[in-house]
Amino acid sequence: MKQNVRTMRQDAWTAEDDAILAEVVLKHIRDGSTQLAGFNEASRRLGRTAAACGFRWNACVRKQFRPQIEEAKEDRKQRKSERIQAQLEGGDYDHPTATLMSWAQVLRFLRQEKNTAQQWATRWRQAQREAAEWKSKYETQNGEFRRLREEHESLRRDYETMASDYRALVQIMERARKAAFLDGEDTSGFMYRIDEFGNLERVSPDENMEQAE
Repeated sequence: MKQNVRTMRQDAWTAEDDAILAEVVLKHIRDGSTQLAGFNEASRRLGRTAAACGFRWNACVRKQFRPQIEEAKEDRKQRKSERIQAQLEGGDYDHPTATLMSWAQVLRFLRQEKNTAQQWATRWRQAQREAAEWKSKYETQNGEFRRLREEHESLRRDYETMASDYRALVQIMERARKAAFLDGEDTSGFMYRIDEFGNLERVSPDENMEQAE
């Protein structure tokens, strides 16, 4: 059987070859496959035999990538644990449409949503109470405003009445003064009264005494 020339390479390994070999083998470790399967895939990519890839890995590359190997093993354990958990909870880890969400995660999500809804409900009730308080304050202030407005209107009417009475009184006094001045009489012995029409009427002391009796 004639072998491919590329599969029979005898040249030295380069840093790039080592990096490709490490990438392939680490991927197989991470996926839970075997190192032998990794050597076979690396042989196809590098044009070397699987035995040569295995010898290079064990002799040199594995020592250089020990931290990455441990990390790949941890990833493999984590993936295996997730796969087992999904199978126990009725999920299908390998299904292309699987959400990888366990029942515990679903319940935790629903609890979080419930807590969020309760928080919003609490805020809503608090907002309603504050709105009711502000409405009560508004109604109280509005009632006080109406009371003060009515009081102001009453005081204004009283003031206008008093002002009108004062002007009438001033007019009466002014007419009395003018009447006394025109008569040229001594008004010290007379008294004045307002008749039913609002006019000032002079009354003598004797007449006033007779009315008093």
